[in-house]
Amino acid sequence: MVLREVPGDEGFVRGVRRGTWAGLAVLGAGTFVAPKAVRALVAGLTATIGIAHGATDAATLDRSGVRPRGGPATLSVAYGLLAIGVYALARRHPAAASRALRTVSWAHFGSGDAAFARVCGSRRFELVEAFVRGGVPLGIGGRDARSAACTIVACAYAAFVATSGDEFDALDVAVPALALYAAPPRLGFGCYFAAWHAPRHLALLLLRDPRGGDYSVSLLRFAREAAPNVAIASAFGALGYFLRGRDTAAEDVVPALILAITVPHQIAVWTIEYLARREETARS
Repeated sequence: MVLREVPGDEGFVRGVRRGTWAGLAVLGAGTFVAPKAVRALVAGLTATIGIAHGATDAATLDRSGVRPRGGPATLSVAYGLLAIGVYALARRHPAAASRALRTVSWAHFGSGDAAFARVCGSRRFELVEAFVRGGVPLGIGGRDARSAACTIVACAYAAFVATSGDEFDALDVAVPALALYAAPPRLGFGCYFAAWHAPRHLALLLLRDPRGGDYSVSLLRFAREAAPNVAIASAFGALGYFLRGRDTAAEDVVPALILAITVPHQIAVWTIEYLARREETARS
């Protein structure tokens, strides 16, 4: 699961990075000009690439060397049972679930963006990268005191990075910080998830696909692999939403659904990243 050493890797990574800059900036600006159109676009991107970016976790774990008896099917069942268990706990303890969602999401978004930065050539202390980058989508939006503080911290860190000559790494922090500070909180987060986090995670999966072929072939394989789980996740999400109690607001159900999806996905991501690094170390 190490990065493929084929012509075009650097160009592919640069293209994805610049594409996410442009995508988030355009969607962020669009929230002021055409918010309904942006909502529709974000909903479509979330239903496709947003859900799909974690839909191949079991198959990716199997290719990384995690092969329990039964293979990917066993991993998929364990993944699903964990998600159901997390959802049940979150529904019973909504206040604790809300705090857990913020903590898990901070770690998830931060470690994901830091991993992508490392592939782009960043050699900074990754825990600091993860802490700052993970706080951007969770602490920014609404332009209250907390949002302003998070924006100042993120932009100060970006300025520090820029002074050492890493202007692209600085942009990687400043672009989402400024875009999300300007956008409405929920819609801004949707823009970040659909146009930044999910595409970058997908890019890492394509880079680490050991089966060869160019990126268009890898993307088609990913789409075929992800389709069944995307359908299942969408069905379970819709079922959980519509089976909520009459007195239960959507605000109580949606965080539980997101937490149920995020926890097993984060465990899979950390496992895959650990195995990839171990293999890279063994080869060096």
